[in-house]
Amino acid sequence: MKKRNPYLKTDRQMIMAKSGAPLKDNFRFPGSQELAIGSGDELNAGSKKELMQRIAGLVDSYQRGELVHASATEDLQVADARRQLVEAAIADRNGPSWQVLGEVIGEEIYLTMDREGFARNLMIFKDLAKGEIGRLRVRQKQVVAWQVTSSPEVVESVYRQPWIYPREFYLIANLLVEDIEIESSTGDLLDEMYTDGLEQIMVQEDKIWKRLADAAAGTLNDLVFFNTFTPATFSSMRTQIARWGIPVTTALIAFDLWDDIIADDGFSNWFDPVSKYYLILEGNVGSLLGVEIKTDAFRYPTLKVLNAGETYFCGAPQTLGGIVQRKALAAEPIQKYNDGRPLRGWFLEQIEGMGIVNSRAIVRGQRV
Repeated sequence: MKKRNPYLKTDRQMIMAKSGAPLKDNFRFPGSQELAIGSGDELNAGSKKELMQRIAGLVDSYQRGELVHASATEDLQVADARRQLVEAAIADRNGPSWQVLGEVIGEEIYLTMDREGFARNLMIFKDLAKGEIGRLRVRQKQVVAWQVTSSPEVVESVYRQPWIYPREFYLIANLLVEDIEIESSTGDLLDEMYTDGLEQIMVQEDKIWKRLADAAAGTLNDLVFFNTFTPATFSSMRTQIARWGIPVTTALIAFDLWDDIIADDGFSNWFDPVSKYYLILEGNVGSLLGVEIKTDAFRYPTLKVLNAGETYFCGAPQTLGGIVQRKALAAEPIQKYNDGRPLRGWFLEQIEGMGIVNSRAIVRGQRV
């Protein structure tokens, strides 16, 4: 088992009250004296309908600036270790401390991609060995059974599965900081570089997935346009994938569609909202008819990839497509002093290929 990096943030995304107080045991919704989060890490609600409204209230508070992203200050040992790391890196212009700081940033980005990245949660993922060919198998049903009552003779079924060879590409980020910013940093340098790196790495990976999804979604399934997101819309999008015998596992929604879900009593009869607040902060808001619903509501504005009123329904990852990773995310220290520029930072690089191999397993919907 890999030893935990002492400089990393907690495993959960940290969103805190604007005052700096931890969300749990401190946050209350506007106009309410009751704590928003109970002792079991669940949103306080008296019914399923109220829980759905509480989820919307959590997003509203975030959008109004009452909740903010923050460092994991509840773990004093981790916070102190991170502060010492940044101070050592600032003092060490090109030595190992600067390298370690870049590795911590890269590892935090990679963990966040695995946890919150749409592409990595909607498709299969495979690490490639040195020299291994990057390819994805297209799983098709090719065997046919026959019923014969007399003179038995059947046509042979030859099992041959095709392969897709996705074109490989770089995901790269060039994180540079001016020396004047470094010298005046109060300790938030690591978090700022982490956020910038996410924007350049995770967001680009998700945007590549979205381009592939837009191209594939209208090939064999119909594009769905709607004025209001209703249970009938949900069911029709789900059915388009299910009719091919593909299990529908995930719906990706822009959070403005949540208002439609709350307003329609038909949803509350079938919907099973998530109550654990830390799961909600990671974009998991519940399930309906076995379909998990995810959103990017709690991402920084620069990290969002979904447009307003947009939704995607996806089949199980093994039926949709995958990512083949040639090189995991790596951080290399760089500086621009030789160019006469007071800049230093890290070059982040990752090599992968991505492909949606089955257009039957994805449907796109859009509010009009």
